[in-house]
Amino acid sequence: MSNKLLLKDTYFKALNSVKAKNIVKNNISLKNSKLIIKNEKIDLNKIANLYIYSVGKAGYDMAKECENILGDNIKEGVAISHKSGKLKYIKHITSTHPLVSNKSIKAADKLIKSLSSLKKDDYFIFFLSGGASAMIEKPANDMSLKEFKKLSSKLLKSGIDITQLNKKRKENSDIKGGKLANLTKAKGITLVLSDVIGDDLNTIGSAPMNNGKIPHHIIGNNKIALKNAKKFISKKIKNTKIGTTTLDKNSKKATKEISSLIKKYNKKYNRFCLLLGGETTTKVKGNGKGGRNQELALRLLLELKANKKLSLLCAGSDGIDGNSPATGAFIDHQLYKKCKKKNLNPKKYLKNSDSYTFFNKLGYDFTIGATGTNVMDFIIILKN
Repeated sequence: MSNKLLLKDTYFKALNSVKAKNIVKNNISLKNSKLIIKNEKIDLNKIANLYIYSVGKAGYDMAKECENILGDNIKEGVAISHKSGKLKYIKHITSTHPLVSNKSIKAADKLIKSLSSLKKDDYFIFFLSGGASAMIEKPANDMSLKEFKKLSSKLLKSGIDITQLNKKRKENSDIKGGKLANLTKAKGITLVLSDVIGDDLNTIGSAPMNNGKIPHHIIGNNKIALKNAKKFISKKIKNTKIGTTTLDKNSKKATKEISSLIKKYNKKYNRFCLLLGGETTTKVKGNGKGGRNQELALRLLLELKANKKLSLLCAGSDGIDGNSPATGAFIDHQLYKKCKKKNLNPKKYLKNSDSYTFFNKLGYDFTIGATGTNVMDFIIILKN
């Protein structure tokens, strides 16, 4: 098996373990008239109606699997994602990401209306995943959409980490930071697919339901994904390690840290696989196409130099890297040769934030499209 194929297979093992269908199925079940969520049992005969809400990149898929499990026990609900598709019991609304639009405001209005209408004896399940920050929005202080979009765009290009980004978003929103949860009288539970470092519930999706009264449970994250990747790859490469699931640096510093780890393992083992997770940041320069994963790969290309046995993949679990159609990028020793043969200067592309064009020209971009989930990024390094 080629290293490229092994990298892909390892990526998909990680990804599939946090796909919406699998994490919902692993955490929700129905036995007789008992709804079992995690370890909690809810007697459906003792509640008036069951409502389902689902927001984020996994919004549609989580709601769909929930319908498969619970069927006509669901009264109704609202699901919001950036995909298209219809649901049987739950109203699905397509919104936008990563920028807020009129669709985001209309989606938020539907959610507000539905949650506000629930009675005390109703019960709801709220699925929250990455991307919710942009997909539902109600700008505070009568801010116009134009003003809000300008602020959002500025924040996205600033290079600040996701925690600071979502903090700023909450300050300018009427639904983030638990404000949405305050609108309902019903009891419920929030099940979370985490896309942030450390699974901070105050940060994920800008915490629309986190007011302290609604219990929250993490049902999918980067750690779960990499554990499954390790289980797969360790059968093929004995020396397989998870280095970190909380990589949280700008791409320049992350490159130094990763290359240092690679050199350490390179001296110690003839064959190894190093798995890393987290989310780097990058400041956009120029007008090129790319994202944090491809920029990280480009920096690692420049840092590591040619090594015949070394190959790696930097890729986002959501399937989309920055403003490009790619998911991430590969590097290996063959890439150096192709780069020189085509007379491409990696530094030039890095300077223009045009990593996608560089990798695409050489056939080293990794492109699979939106995955319907998001648990940050995977960096898979092989010496094989």
